[in-house]
Amino acid sequence: MLSLPVDIQVLVLPLLSSTSLIALSQTNRYFRDLIQPDKRQFVNRLLELECLPECGGEVTTNENAKIIVPSESTAYACTRCLKIVPHTRFDNHALLRLRFRKPPPESRAARKLCGWVSGDAKARGLKRQADLKNDTLRNWIRQIDHSCSVAEWTSLYHIGSCRHRRLCNECKFATGFWSRNVGVRSGWRCNHRSSNVGTGQVPVIKGRQRRCHDSTERYFWGLFPIADDSRYPWRWKIYREDNCDWWTLWWIRCPECAVWQERAAFRKGSGYGVKSTPADPDMFRQDGWDGPHFENWRCHQCFAAAFGEKELEKELLAFWKEKVGYELSQFRSLLPSSFYVVDSIEQQTGKKYSWEKIVKMDSVSSQLLRKIPSGRDLAEADDEQRRLYYKILKRWFDTLNAPEEVLGGLMDRSWFRPWIVGYEILEKRIEELETCTNILEADPNKLVSFALRGKRVSV
Repeated sequence: MLSLPVDIQVLVLPLLSSTSLIALSQTNRYFRDLIQPDKRQFVNRLLELECLPECGGEVTTNENAKIIVPSESTAYACTRCLKIVPHTRFDNHALLRLRFRKPPPESRAARKLCGWVSGDAKARGLKRQADLKNDTLRNWIRQIDHSCSVAEWTSLYHIGSCRHRRLCNECKFATGFWSRNVGVRSGWRCNHRSSNVGTGQVPVIKGRQRRCHDSTERYFWGLFPIADDSRYPWRWKIYREDNCDWWTLWWIRCPECAVWQERAAFRKGSGYGVKSTPADPDMFRQDGWDGPHFENWRCHQCFAAAFGEKELEKELLAFWKEKVGYELSQFRSLLPSSFYVVDSIEQQTGKKYSWEKIVKMDSVSSQLLRKIPSGRDLAEADDEQRRLYYKILKRWFDTLNAPEEVLGGLMDRSWFRPWIVGYEILEKRIEELETCTNILEADPNKLVSFALRGKRVSV
């Protein structure tokens, strides 16, 4: 390259990628003086690097509008601090809008070269005018790949075109973005809805979602590791038919140490902790628990420094018990919920089956059971008796070749469909929560070790 005439070098440089251009400018003083890279070229280089496999995949949405985060580490570029940081440092709008997403190789943004021109202002102006004239959607449509639809080809024109405006949460805080939007209140009863809450000094930013077994796993993620293939206990499904196991993550900037962390890493100076869902309207807030004063929130490290580890231990244990108490009450209310269905089996099947016949046909129970309780009796029975009759019902259910045809509408009555396959999962989760609580009550310092040092607890 050095042996080429300057005129040839000037013609070659615009055909390089931004990464190659910056690398060439750093080889020696001659090319540094010739290229004179500016911030725009460093930004373009960063945007090219974020598309490499080393930075992971992309945060996307599926057909159900559910945000999908790849299992591997995923990073994006911030064009203000000029760093590639994890996706957790960005809000949803900075990653999911079409023009801010990582472009695929066949897109217009990925095909762009550095477009270098000499330092002459007139030359740069002429280059910009030519780009505005030629780089239009109409010209892009003329190059359409006939294997793509017009809508897909149009999205390839727009995707990634505004990534140079993407800022991380900290840069948005530094530029005053969050403080300018703090007046827009959230909540379904307010005139304007905004996903983000908090104050100008302590913004609370809505992030992606994570699938958790229950609230104890959501707010104490990794304290008691759960196997990846373990099944989730079912919950009441009303309006969130496919979303009941997904929990929204909230990122908060600690007013003490100025570090962004997830809501689970925060405590409040009074009460058990911050509110579970920061976007809830004021009418659902509880006195002494989740008031509107976000400035009182502190991360675990700052809380321990201000009040001591003993106070942090007390707060964490009380918060754990509050969450466990709620989950146990929910799961225990689910156990007897569908036993009422057994009283309707005879009518639904035209007397081909009945609850009495099912119990008497059972090979295990026929010699052990004399009085057959009704569904109402089982709903009020103790756990051991319910477990015995559930196994009888489950063994009969597993013998049916087509349960939908035999039981008909009973499959969807009293949540029988998820209950018949998830009863034992509920019992297992209840037992696990009780065991974990006993471990923490015996040694509450395990919570402090987990909160401050990430030390997990083995069961």
